[in-house]
Amino acid sequence: MSAARRTRTRTRLSRAERREQIIDAAALVLDGRDPGEVTFEEIADAAGVSRALLYNYFGDRHGLLEAMYVRSVTELDARLSEASLVPEGRRERVARIVRVHLDFATAEPMRYRYAAGLVRFPRFAELQRARLDEYARSLGGGELSRLLALGTGNAVYQMVLGAIDLDDHDRERAFELIASFIEGGFQGVQASGVLTPANGARHGVA
Repeated sequence: MSAARRTRTRTRLSRAERREQIIDAAALVLDGRDPGEVTFEEIADAAGVSRALLYNYFGDRHGLLEAMYVRSVTELDARLSEASLVPEGRRERVARIVRVHLDFATAEPMRYRYAAGLVRFPRFAELQRARLDEYARSLGGGELSRLLALGTGNAVYQMVLGAIDLDDHDRERAFELIASFIEGGFQGVQASGVLTPANGARHGVA
């Protein structure tokens, strides 16, 4: 047992608080590393808990990665929902949505990468499908809406991921580029008459 772990004061926390503490510790340990190379012992040591407690809370490594994904997308989706409620036109709403993505990614790059699906676990496809279906419903529902949700969602994630490491000036230019690209795509879809996206859709969420 490390000296740091022996001298760490264990605070009595609720189960929910302890769970969040472990996820925070895991995020620090996993930052910039391949999850397959990180042991539960490292995460337990960083969190000041036993390895047995990690298994008790998350079951295994996949359960922990899933918990990190769920926390990331829950926070991101809450911010996106708030931004999409502003009673403005689609152009302004798209800009607000892209701004939320870019600000979240800049402040929390690792958590954004989890939300974007760069770290996979067995139930990832199931959970991501549920988010995609919700976004498709906001576009009117049906298979074409689902296809549009998939395309716009992937475009936003990939473009924002590409903008994370830019300097401040270029990141602002990237924001204008991404917002224009997504808005232009919706304009094109509307003009085609194939599908008319709802004005209140949460563009680029999925």
